[in-house]
Amino acid sequence: MTRKKILGVLSIALLLFAFMFGSTTQSEYSLGDIILRFLGLKAWSLESVGLSRQGYHYTVLYAIGFVILGYVGAKHFLKEVYPKIIELLPTFTLMLFFTSNLLFSWGYGLVLSFSTGVNAVDYFPAQSNCTFKLNPESKLTSFSCNIMLKNYSYDEVKFNLRIQNPYFDFIMVSLPDQDSQDNPTLKEFTLLPKEEKIVTFSIEDDSNPYTAGSITRPNITIFNKESRKDFNSPLYIY
Repeated sequence: MTRKKILGVLSIALLLFAFMFGSTTQSEYSLGDIILRFLGLKAWSLESVGLSRQGYHYTVLYAIGFVILGYVGAKHFLKEVYPKIIELLPTFTLMLFFTSNLLFSWGYGLVLSFSTGVNAVDYFPAQSNCTFKLNPESKLTSFSCNIMLKNYSYDEVKFNLRIQNPYFDFIMVSLPDQDSQDNPTLKEFTLLPKEEKIVTFSIEDDSNPYTAGSITRPNITIFNKESRKDFNSPLYIY
């Protein structure tokens, strides 16, 4: 294989990688974000310690740069040896633009389907929220939450859940319950195989000094006796 062919094939590979790099699943999993953070770089311009997604999304800018390099490189190195491929390159690039998120999400779900327990569960922060209101008599804050989760595995998954306190980023509130003998325990949730649903619950807590409000994309942790899985998202409070 000649040098031009090798560089042309590498350019096509870079083009494919660029679209996967810039893709994001419904649960906001981004391969590009993970790679940038692994390299010690920011994925977002105003990224905080809690990995909040704010400001400019650098991952998208990197992805655009990779697309341009891959496209220009493929045209330059393959226009003489594979002219028919170059004729189809604009159509191929447009197809990737419109389908890359779908393909990436499908692959991500396929990988999770081979996991077990809570590791097979994913969280959709954009479809999740909580409202809270202070009870003036009890001085306790009542939380009502809707949390969207999906079980990608072929097995039933049982788990407990902790949710972030609205105004204290590193305080996670467990969900209390009682067993059949009225002994205190943790509330248990169940997701059937391949089930996607909104988990709803209400709790009272005494660590919130504010009277009322709502949050979207709360941080949560799901866990059982075998393992735990943390989901960190940007927190929006109104």
